[in-house]
Amino acid sequence: MTDIPWDKLGIPHNLRDQVGPAAPAASRMAAAKGSLAASWDVQLAVLYVCAATGDAPLRDQAVATLRAFPEVAGALSSRTHSKVIEFLAEFRPEPAVDVLLRHHRNLNDRTAVMLASRADTTGAEAMCDDHERLLITPDVIVALNGNPATPTPALERAISFLRMEHALPDLPDERGGGVPQFASPPPAPAAKPASSAAFDLDAEIEAALSGRPSPNLIARQKLEMFNLDAMPVEKGGPTFQFNFNNDEEFSMDLLEEGGSDLPPEMRVSIEKKIAAMAPGKKIKLAYLGNKETRAILLRDRNKQVALAVVKSGRMTDNEAANAAGNRNLAMDVLREISANREFMRKYPIKVALVNNPRTPPSVAVPLVSQLQKRDLEALSRNRNVSSVLFTMALKMVRQKNISGDKKE
Repeated sequence: MTDIPWDKLGIPHNLRDQVGPAAPAASRMAAAKGSLAASWDVQLAVLYVCAATGDAPLRDQAVATLRAFPEVAGALSSRTHSKVIEFLAEFRPEPAVDVLLRHHRNLNDRTAVMLASRADTTGAEAMCDDHERLLITPDVIVALNGNPATPTPALERAISFLRMEHALPDLPDERGGGVPQFASPPPAPAAKPASSAAFDLDAEIEAALSGRPSPNLIARQKLEMFNLDAMPVEKGGPTFQFNFNNDEEFSMDLLEEGGSDLPPEMRVSIEKKIAAMAPGKKIKLAYLGNKETRAILLRDRNKQVALAVVKSGRMTDNEAANAAGNRNLAMDVLREISANREFMRKYPIKVALVNNPRTPPSVAVPLVSQLQKRDLEALSRNRNVSSVLFTMALKMVRQKNISGDKKE
């Protein structure tokens, strides 16, 4: 076994001597029983270390503690290690836990296949519609195909998507479990987000001119209140392996942040490596890569790859501002930038989005009322944006000028 990646597991220095292989047996057994004074996420990682590095009694105790772990949701975060997630999926095969793990960004391939093979109808349909996961782990479709709970229409959608992306693995001619039989009609598919044309443009313009908040932004804020992704064994496949570093697959030049000016030959080397990758591997890299890697992936022709860069949480404000003004990005990528609350607190990003002709009207129009006068004036002269935007900006500039004259 390789060295324990303490930092990646999030275990602080003051606990490492109590749970590592060299710690006293009594100390390690206490840790395996969950007796350490530590946060939920640290306790979960400690249980994994005890199970991975201990003898059979220590491993059995750590697994027993995990089965009764009281706060799984509070222990998970975007930083939870992929092996800790796999540990949970293996030894807590419960529907409520699977829901928490299913779309975690650090899900490794084996865990994704395990979850797909035992998902209920709702979970299987959600995994069929998770295009990012299907590209990262195409074998998920094999597991879904063999899961009798997978609704046939959802499975067919997923197969069509992977076929279009040239990423469909070999599937048996017939589904292993047959077509699922429902005692009652299957649940209706979840409502899709409203398209950019669905919002009330007249209401947006009227609100902006009268100084009232954007109705579209108010509606989006209400929806975000219920965004569960933002809130803090029956075994499948081969026997669980307690190895730490089986997910390391990228060279350091793609991961380590370097200087702002890379030598041309290194930049060419990075571009060649990325160009040779399958879409799923590019999506994985989007969540791990350095600034140079993110810049290349953001320009990828596959929309799912570019979206993963924005979702990764690794983009800086400057990167986001440059992307917001990039006229070559897909509209969905710009929409994803606008959905990030941290980015939308930055005024330059708002200005860049409004002035980008590729920004969907449902994103751009509500932002016009938040512009300062000089940027409104510039927008009113920008003939590259839609006539709705520059006409709206022109009206607001005139209104502000009239108001200023009255005050004088």
